[in-house]
Amino acid sequence: MRIARILLAAAALTATTAPALAGDWQFPPIADKGYTPAFVASVTGGVMNPQHVSSSGAWGLELAMNCGLLQTPTGVIRTKLSVTKFDKSGLDLTTVELNPRWTTPIAKDLTLGVGPGIGWVKADSGSRTTDMFAWQVGADLDYRIGQLNLGLGARWQDTVNKTVSAGREGADNWLVQAKVGVAF
Repeated sequence: MRIARILLAAAALTATTAPALAGDWQFPPIADKGYTPAFVASVTGGVMNPQHVSSSGAWGLELAMNCGLLQTPTGVIRTKLSVTKFDKSGLDLTTVELNPRWTTPIAKDLTLGVGPGIGWVKADSGSRTTDMFAWQVGADLDYRIGQLNLGLGARWQDTVNKTVSAGREGADNWLVQAKVGVAF
């Protein structure tokens, strides 16, 4: 089942980002005179559904910017650095994630971003604290009103299967969240 989810996510990601693969790539765009990072700092809140416990609220912070290492011929790669907290039924999760998103406009002031990511997850079950590497795949919708940024995001995160507590291996999870941010 896990391999099927990975293959499905990879196929969807490849199909969605196919237009970004043709044309001239920029490497590194940060060296270009016209490069701007276009920072957006956001507060996030939503629902996380980890394995082993029922879903509950999650909150966090996100800093998004235009990627300074690589840009595609179409769309923009936005790098999203986020920290998210979850605490329910004796499981406290803290995730730190780096998620590049290939982002393209789909309407005036509305963009869709999709992409993979990597992360670190600290799982605290009360009796044990476990640090795990994670990888994820997700999508974001962002709507800009002047300097105000409103967003929705969803991602699936796969953690390495380390023992979190007796009978609990790993902390794979889904996260769906809303974002309110300021562009500067």
